[in-house]
Amino acid sequence: MNAARVLRAAGVVAAIVAYQLAAHHAASTPGAQGLGLALVLGPLLLIGLNAAARSNARAWLLPLWALVCAALWFARAPLTAHFGWGLWLEHASFNLALAWMFGRTLGHGREPLCTQFATMVHGRIEPRVVRYTRHVTLAWTLFFVATALASTVLFACASIVAWSTFANYLALPLVGLMFVAEYACRRVALPDMEPSSIMDAVRAYIRSTQMRRSGAQ
Repeated sequence: MNAARVLRAAGVVAAIVAYQLAAHHAASTPGAQGLGLALVLGPLLLIGLNAAARSNARAWLLPLWALVCAALWFARAPLTAHFGWGLWLEHASFNLALAWMFGRTLGHGREPLCTQFATMVHGRIEPRVVRYTRHVTLAWTLFFVATALASTVLFACASIVAWSTFANYLALPLVGLMFVAEYACRRVALPDMEPSSIMDAVRAYIRSTQMRRSGAQ
């Protein structure tokens, strides 16, 4: 991975950490509801603006985007009072989207996502590795469903601070713990398999994407 990609990855990680720190500050600090609402709506509005500016229909999409911004501004008081709902919805829906990304590849006739990653890294893999990676794909699916469920239960039954502590401070470390647990299980289940990391899969995925793009040109 070259220096530019390392810097981009570091920038993404820094942005995620900064967002989570700001989100927890908004959830745990009286009077910071405006910041919370900005964190909910800001990314969505920027994504919408970028999509509208790139579209061939930008002549009417950009005014529509501006109209939406104006409507949100006039509705800012009730939205600010309930900004926590937006933060919870973002967190739960993101984890459910990841669960769907893994889970949909478990359907009949489809190749599980972790099997795809293993193939990208190691090339042709044995049937026992295929079975193992299918179980890993299922484990990740259940992990993200459980994270979304825990987030929802905490948001509904606990304080906003307790929910924010889980969503912003514990969820990502739990992902890291999941990687460690999977690696330990792999060393036991497949002791003779060449060790690999998530970065190996990321690099293989980037290479395969570049090859598909060059082949399509």
